[in-house]
Amino acid sequence: MSPFKRKHSDSSDDGSLSDFDNDAIDSDSEEAEFDISSALTGKRLKVDSQDQSDGEEDFGVFLNDTMAKRNVKSGTELLKKTKGKAKLAKGEVGGGSFQSMGLHPSLLRSLSLQGYRIPTPIQRLSIPALLSNPPQDLVGMARTGSGKSLAFMVPLVQRLGGRHATTFGARALILIPTRELALQLLKVGKEFARGWNHGKGDHAGDTEKEDTKSQGLRWGLIVGGEGLDEQFEMMTNNPDIIIATPGRLLHLIVEMNLDLKSVQYVVFDEADRLFEMGFETALTEIINRLPASRQTLLFSATLPTSLVEFAKAGLKNPKLVRLDAESKISSDLKMAFFSIKPAEKDACLMSLLRDVIKIPLIESQQQLQDESVINKAKGKKKELVTMPHQTLIFAATKHHVEYLTNLLTTAGYAVSHIYGSLDQAARTYQMDQFRRGLTSILVVTDVAARGIDIPVLENVVNYDFPHGARVFVHRVGRTARAGRQGWAWSFVTHMELPYLVDLQLFLSRPLACEVTEQGDQVYTESMILGPFERSGIDEDMEYLRSLDNANHSLPLLRTVMQRAQAMYERSKGKASSSSYKRAKEMIKDPKWILAGSDTGTHPVLLRGSDKVERRAQAQAKQILLRAVNSFRPAETVFEIGTKGKASTANAALMKERRKALTKSVQRTAASLAWSNADTPDAVASTNKAMEMANEDAIAVSSYNFSHLTLIPNTNLQAVFDTSKTKGFRDQDFYMSHYQKDALTEKGYSLTDGASFLEQARGATFDLAGDEGVADRKKRQLKWDKKKKKFVKGDGVGSDNVKLVKTESGTKLPATYRSGRFDEWKAKTHSSLPRVGEAEGEGSSRRMSGPGGHRFKHQKTTESKPLDKLRNDYERKSRQLKKRVDDGAEDSGGASSSKVKRGKTKVGLGSRYGGKPIGRVKSELKSADDIRKSRKIQEKRKAKNARPSGRKGRR
Repeated sequence: MSPFKRKHSDSSDDGSLSDFDNDAIDSDSEEAEFDISSALTGKRLKVDSQDQSDGEEDFGVFLNDTMAKRNVKSGTELLKKTKGKAKLAKGEVGGGSFQSMGLHPSLLRSLSLQGYRIPTPIQRLSIPALLSNPPQDLVGMARTGSGKSLAFMVPLVQRLGGRHATTFGARALILIPTRELALQLLKVGKEFARGWNHGKGDHAGDTEKEDTKSQGLRWGLIVGGEGLDEQFEMMTNNPDIIIATPGRLLHLIVEMNLDLKSVQYVVFDEADRLFEMGFETALTEIINRLPASRQTLLFSATLPTSLVEFAKAGLKNPKLVRLDAESKISSDLKMAFFSIKPAEKDACLMSLLRDVIKIPLIESQQQLQDESVINKAKGKKKELVTMPHQTLIFAATKHHVEYLTNLLTTAGYAVSHIYGSLDQAARTYQMDQFRRGLTSILVVTDVAARGIDIPVLENVVNYDFPHGARVFVHRVGRTARAGRQGWAWSFVTHMELPYLVDLQLFLSRPLACEVTEQGDQVYTESMILGPFERSGIDEDMEYLRSLDNANHSLPLLRTVMQRAQAMYERSKGKASSSSYKRAKEMIKDPKWILAGSDTGTHPVLLRGSDKVERRAQAQAKQILLRAVNSFRPAETVFEIGTKGKASTANAALMKERRKALTKSVQRTAASLAWSNADTPDAVASTNKAMEMANEDAIAVSSYNFSHLTLIPNTNLQAVFDTSKTKGFRDQDFYMSHYQKDALTEKGYSLTDGASFLEQARGATFDLAGDEGVADRKKRQLKWDKKKKKFVKGDGVGSDNVKLVKTESGTKLPATYRSGRFDEWKAKTHSSLPRVGEAEGEGSSRRMSGPGGHRFKHQKTTESKPLDKLRNDYERKSRQLKKRVDDGAEDSGGASSSKVKRGKTKVGLGSRYGGKPIGRVKSELKSADDIRKSRKIQEKRKAKNARPSGRKGRR
């Protein structure tokens, strides 16, 4: 019941008003204010100003709650209409569903049409937090393929209202590290905002419907490799959401002097990659131009718990949503690690693609594509899609990519390739070829390791093993997405073995070389290491030599790749010292089946219909080889022929030496038995139940790695338990100097594996405030290698690159202020409004006329009189007289500029020289005309090929 109810009094017959109405009308009397918010919320009017402000806040909360309940109700009804009431699941309307988040019905409809029914965990935790009032900063972390892009894209569209703002200025900024990811995110965002219904009521009597297409959200894409003029025009069209890479966005900001004070939401997607050293200058300048009241979001699959490394982002009391506690990678991902020699890496790759993944050659794939095209022409709904054998190969540098592309193309595979310095049009074309299934292999650098979603991609090959756990997580995250299965195949040389040990500590998974269980489940729980089959590799090495003869550029490309590999080895980060020590022990230990041992084959290569027979043969071969390797002769060369004779000096020496070696072997066996607790019952129990090692157990290895020896095909937990029981530390009272989850945080850190120079930058202590330091640096002379002389200053910009200083003090190349935007404005007659001004016609300018000009010249001029002294005077006069007869000119001989250019009344251009439409010859050729022209060409060729008469007479 409303607290303000009109009091009715007995009205007189003369129509007198009540006392309440008289008081309301009388301006001199006390005003009776009617508070609509109090009336809606059911609260009485409060006199104090503070109480009035509280009433306004309550009214705002009431309106938000009412709109949320209405959206939930509308979304539920929409879902019932879309799926049917009978097919509606119980959890889709209750808590945790998109309908319970208060999203707009049109946004819910877009989600339903694209197949998003139930939100993922990262979406269930992030979307309500981002839609809460007041806006809150958020840091979201979840494994690859968990729907992080949707987690920040849905609240962004909801916050902006799904419609274009009439005031000038972008309202949201999304920063992306790679161009392919930016294009993918632009496509996803447009799909969500496409079906937004503004719900505007029409005025009675209106016959024309309002054009709502222009009112939708405007998206802007700013990436490198595109023309600046198109991006200038896009920015003047007032986009609401800008998706950009930091480098090109910084160029446009400095060139156009953009004002970003209108940005309300900033998203750093793949934030750990953005805040690395490569984008430091760009991010510093961009963040300084953003307002302090913005809402900042950080999303990535690999983020550290300590957010000190992201201090530049300006987070204010952020909410941390981290869902990697249990699974850092997908549970559907199966991994296999191959120990190989560097010289045999190409042969191993060919064997993997041909025998394990079984990628068809171009001829076989072309037949499948032709069948798909025929089925599509017949009306069958079967289009070109990616096949299960689609493979993504990651290489170290662009030189590796070029070499592998030529090698695999020569071998007969359909290959696409992408690297950072490739032209943007070529990158888009290569990615499109792979997405459509026209190529089976995509060779890339780490530029495609983040965020790229390729449907039905089941195989990822690490040709060069990554030097950090973060890179490995993003690489293998391209497969096993959204509940699908996937394989990750990794090549590991002896030099890369320490990085494998670091990865094993990060993933907390046991490392083994043998498999006793049936099925592929063991490859999702353990890291299986083993070599390729020796006989197959030898055959592939001979095959590669034949490819060199077929393609003579392969040896040269291989040489360039080897030089790039040497530079890559010097620049990449280092593994931990304990991992290097453990890798050396693994190489010396005969229990590990590594490359060069010739004692086994990787278990994953023994799968198939005849896997039982193949495994039995491999096991018998392994037993035979071990027996041969373990054979020791009874006598050495020094003892040959000494049996039954008197002992010589050499025989006595070897006898003493044999005794010493026997004692050494006994001591080594005893130490191994003590450290490993190698009892038959313990080993048998660990083989039966192989469990995941937890973080605390893995942490022991970082303390006493030198005394730890991992048993092949055994459980890490049992090994760590034995080390803890035999240790001297009391776990109830011992406090380690390492933080909890130290290995995980080390893998997630931005400086993990970084060079010493990058790590030391944070530890430098500069006294910039000392007197005279700046002047001393300016006067200091340094040698410039390019100019071959001493130059003043710190040497920055001395390589013929002029630098300019921005408002934040950042030094940028002067080419960022080249004046191209001013030239573009003068050429197109455009202007850039200020932020906050009403959007005018200039922002939505449409180009018209030939060449894009807005105005068309309509001036007519008289033609010059004919010169009688010219040779063609008579011909010109006849043509002029003919035009007069046709009516194209007046009798005075004056002609317009159109006629002068050859245009007549029939509208033909100068292409036909002023001929009427009836006299214009058609350029369309029939089948007979084409045959006739071909015959003429054949006759000309035959005539030109005849021998000359002089040669014929001879």
